[in-house]
Amino acid sequence: MTTLLAHNKYIVLLQDNPEFRKLYSAQVVSLLGDWFEFIAVQTLVYQLTNSGLAAGFAIIASSLPSFFLTPLAGSVADRFDRRKIMLSMDLVRAGLALSLLLVRTADQIWMVYVFQTLSVLFASFFNPALNASIPTLVRRDQLFTANALSGATWGSMLAVGSLAGGVTIALVGRDLAFVLNSLSFLVSAFFIWRIRTALSEKRSITRRGLNPFGDFVEGFQFARARPQVFLLLFVKSGAALAGGVILLLTVFAEDVFNAGAIGIGMLQLARGIGIVVGPLLAARFAMERIDRSQRLIVVGFMLTGLSYLAFGLAPSLGIAMVFVFMAHMGWGSNWMLSAALLQQLTPDFVRGRIFSMDLGLVTLTLAISTFVTGLAVDYFDPHIVAVGLGLTFIIYGVLWTLVVKLSQRRSPEMWETGTMTDTRVPEQGEAAPMGAE
Repeated sequence: MTTLLAHNKYIVLLQDNPEFRKLYSAQVVSLLGDWFEFIAVQTLVYQLTNSGLAAGFAIIASSLPSFFLTPLAGSVADRFDRRKIMLSMDLVRAGLALSLLLVRTADQIWMVYVFQTLSVLFASFFNPALNASIPTLVRRDQLFTANALSGATWGSMLAVGSLAGGVTIALVGRDLAFVLNSLSFLVSAFFIWRIRTALSEKRSITRRGLNPFGDFVEGFQFARARPQVFLLLFVKSGAALAGGVILLLTVFAEDVFNAGAIGIGMLQLARGIGIVVGPLLAARFAMERIDRSQRLIVVGFMLTGLSYLAFGLAPSLGIAMVFVFMAHMGWGSNWMLSAALLQQLTPDFVRGRIFSMDLGLVTLTLAISTFVTGLAVDYFDPHIVAVGLGLTFIIYGVLWTLVVKLSQRRSPEMWETGTMTDTRVPEQGEAAPMGAE
């Protein structure tokens, strides 16, 4: 048993990279708190308003504002110390998490939206810095493993945090969830504070002062000139286009299965387990090959779409959990694969902006989908809405695949098909620091 653990690539990754282990530890505790809070916020808003649209606005408030900070967040992540960025954002969000304790009645719901908006504004700077930092802490051939571990951890914390949050809220109340989330940010900040390795490469020459618009344009031009990178930016946002299914889990638990906070926790548990299994299986089947990864992304879209079609027809909570699990195997797989490929295909000087654009597209499409879904469930049967979102996944997956195939035929020289351990020769000017004169 000890020998097997010693050769497990995930154990080896953490043993060989102590600085990555600190970042990973910060992610674990922060995510656990996030999912405690998610269940608390959803039950708070839905029970006080009995409106799917109102609960949807809580999700929108915790995602859409990131879109408007895309240029600035990416520029900051590429210009400044990423460790200090993450540390300061954690400390601010620890205070904001406690603000939700003030919400007690339906006419105070606006406070949820304000506090969620403020929290995600600071998260907009944290997440690009975190994703851009991973390649500086692990070897190139460990990127798939690191992203699979991060994706599986996201899913496992979703599963554990959602279930524990649902049970805790049902037994003790919501306030404890908000306090625990605040504490999780402080623990995350402690682990990040202990990181001593530089999380970005040194810049020899940079522009003076922030220029978010110019930096964003530079990053966009970098991606646009590389079809493989550009199309990868539309993988996570494709999933988010039908991301209203996250709101549907609350609606089905409350109105279809009459299971309340525990039902929400159970469906989120199934979602989390799927996100644990999906990245691990995808990493295994991709075998660190870029071409295999691209094909697995197509499989992920189809699996998610078909599973949510079935979820819309599920007769019981238990069967619904099975289909939610399968759907988020595909969702989690695509999330991990696109992140690993973007890290591999982008140099450090532009990586923060690429991930900021990636996050911006996700938050925009997630907000639109959540708004439409919240509106739809207030007027239509939620089963019909679930089937519609499942079809959206399938149609988007087909369209994305066709665009990829067309691009590969038109400019095959622009598409890498090797492994993650290949030595990549930068194009002329690519390795120059951002803003080099």
